[in-house]
Amino acid sequence: MSINMKHVWIVFKKELKDAFRDRKALLVGIVLPMIFIPVIFIISSLAAKSAYEVKPQKTPIVVIGKEYSKTLTSIIEKSEFQIVDSKNPKKDLQDGNVKAVLIIPEDFEKLILQEKQAQVQILTNEADMKSSNVGSILSEIINNLSKEITKSRLIKKNLDPSIIEPIVIKKENVAPPQKQSATFLSFLLPMFLTLWVAVGGMNAAIDITAGEKERGTLEPLLTTAATRASLVTGKYLAVSFMALLAGLSSLVGVIVSFIALPRALGSALQNSPILDYKVSPLTVFIMLIVVTLTAIIFAAIEVAIASYARSFKEGQTYLSPVSIVVVIPPYLTMYKMPNELTDTYFVLPLVNAISILKELIYDIINLQHLALFVVSSLVYIAISISFASKMFENEKVLFRS
Repeated sequence: MSINMKHVWIVFKKELKDAFRDRKALLVGIVLPMIFIPVIFIISSLAAKSAYEVKPQKTPIVVIGKEYSKTLTSIIEKSEFQIVDSKNPKKDLQDGNVKAVLIIPEDFEKLILQEKQAQVQILTNEADMKSSNVGSILSEIINNLSKEITKSRLIKKNLDPSIIEPIVIKKENVAPPQKQSATFLSFLLPMFLTLWVAVGGMNAAIDITAGEKERGTLEPLLTTAATRASLVTGKYLAVSFMALLAGLSSLVGVIVSFIALPRALGSALQNSPILDYKVSPLTVFIMLIVVTLTAIIFAAIEVAIASYARSFKEGQTYLSPVSIVVVIPPYLTMYKMPNELTDTYFVLPLVNAISILKELIYDIINLQHLALFVVSSLVYIAISISFASKMFENEKVLFRS
């Protein structure tokens, strides 16, 4: 069936006018993505900072048996941890009222003086990140004391302290701050970008298909001179445009989050794991390509599914699972580093967009993967448009009662 571009343009303008008249849909599809990502950025930054950061002077711990070792107790007190009393330390630890419990045995000092091995016990709540971090800090403090005691014992015996430490491990973290931040963001950002692209065109897709059926305006439209191919192309382009606007809106949110917010909230986000993250203009441009191709695929799928629905409400029911399906692929790549993503990831539908976005967040531009993504996306676009056209041309589907 032939396509008349004049008719396509008329249908496209008409559907866009209808879409822009729906202010609630514009708020959800365009304004909200622009605000949502910066808000998530701030909340994630503050939440991550709060979860990992331990301020000793504000962190309560319980020390049982303080009287059994003045030396160790004095070191703990100098660390500025807030030592509190507790009638039931284990329960207080489980309830989060204290972050660690240090138990010093009665014979601690006696064993140290006899140059024997003494044991201390540290209780932590591993379900609480701060408790785990406090446990690590206390372990380090006690290990340092242990080394000092060993050193003094060896010196007393005229032995070189280094003989008990034949190998010294020097660990160095070579990951730039940008890469460490990317690990945190590579799960959230691809999911939000693709989610808003999917949701952005959904309302328009339902309104111009199932909505028109419900209002009784579809049949008169089909009796006009415009062919069905022209009608479905115009409607499809309008849905793609709305999905693309939602994608661009979320991209603006990304740019605001990583350029404007760190400058505006620098002190508030200090020590946040994602404060040092930056995106380059080239990365943003490739993200734009990814968002555009993904928007086109979703638009065709949503037009096809919504065409089957008999009413606006039924269309919402059919398309609701789409927004759930979108959040699944990020879990497939969640524990994968970019160098672990094989070529297969860049040809699977939707997973390819998530994988490319993950690489871009790590500031990796792999031309082979980019080509696989573009080619596979074009194939999916052709399949989804063909599917949408067949659904729109099938009268049994279009006028089912």
